[in-house]
Amino acid sequence: MNNPQYTANKIKSLAKSKGISVNKLLIDCELNKNSIYTMQSNGYFPRVETLIKMADYLDCSVDYLLGRTDVHYVAHEAKDEMEIEMLKAFKSLDFSDRIEIMNTIIEKTKK
Repeated sequence: MNNPQYTANKIKSLAKSKGISVNKLLIDCELNKNSIYTMQSNGYFPRVETLIKMADYLDCSVDYLLGRTDVHYVAHEAKDEMEIEMLKAFKSLDFSDRIEIMNTIIEKTKK
């Protein structure tokens, strides 16, 4: 989506849904107290490291904060521990290995 105002609102909304004040989020993430305001009013995107800190704190992906996906966080959708471990293992692979596995899964599901 690439819209700082959208991302700021998403951060505020997600924090609120988790019962976390924006002020607490900013303090706990060691961020400037005006970070969210600056995103909303000046159209400023924080550094990638800052977005990662906030996403980790809110237990979601950076893509979710940016509006690139509606999936809050894949691991929380897992039904059991094995599924979570499989997701972790998959994420640790390099891109070409991921593609190879995805192609294998696609072929097996076609049968």
